[in-house]
Amino acid sequence: MEDVASLEVAFSKSLWDLGFREWAYQVIRTDALPDEKPLILTTFPDAWYSHYIDNGYHRVDPVILNGPSQVAPFTWSAMSFGIEPSPEQARLFAEATEFGLGEGVGIPIHGARGSLAMASMVSDHGANGLTRLMSTVGQDVHLMSLAFHNHARELLALGRSGRTTVSLTRRERECLLWIAAGKSAWETSRILGISARTVYFHLDNVRAKMGVTNVYHAVVKAIMEGMISP
Repeated sequence: MEDVASLEVAFSKSLWDLGFREWAYQVIRTDALPDEKPLILTTFPDAWYSHYIDNGYHRVDPVILNGPSQVAPFTWSAMSFGIEPSPEQARLFAEATEFGLGEGVGIPIHGARGSLAMASMVSDHGANGLTRLMSTVGQDVHLMSLAFHNHARELLALGRSGRTTVSLTRRERECLLWIAAGKSAWETSRILGISARTVYFHLDNVRAKMGVTNVYHAVVKAIMEGMISP
């Protein structure tokens, strides 16, 4: 794969062929600062993605908190068995269900040189059907997620060192284009119909992918490399 976007498309197709409709991938950093936003690649609906970040659910999600300690794929509900959820976690569970994301599969990823990540995916099979599905394709999904992680890690690292042009998602490119046009994050959020916090989240992902310290540097680099044309 030459870029992250192509990798995402291939991963989506492979998961779809196995019976999964949407997925999310999050890099786990044990040294992350409390307010530091995670790097997340996902095909989950924008409405849920925005809601998840706006409410800081990435800081309380049991799948993200406890998943990396697992060695095998697990259902999301397994992370809360025997544990009384906090009010924030209970709200997360209830709202995820409203978005059709009440149950899914978590894939703990232990990559090269101690790198950690979590992949999550959902299907239309229901809880019982999901268990049966994983009994047949669980090993394949695990290996695919590990391969995705290793490729993504390499591509993002290459992007930071400037040896290749990283690829931005549609939403990341839209946010960067409006910033390049002189719009603020708040104005961009009104134009795109998402929250300002989600705009900042996408721009943080852009900075991480491109290996720059601020969004204005990202704009200049993106224009110079032909990634956007304001």
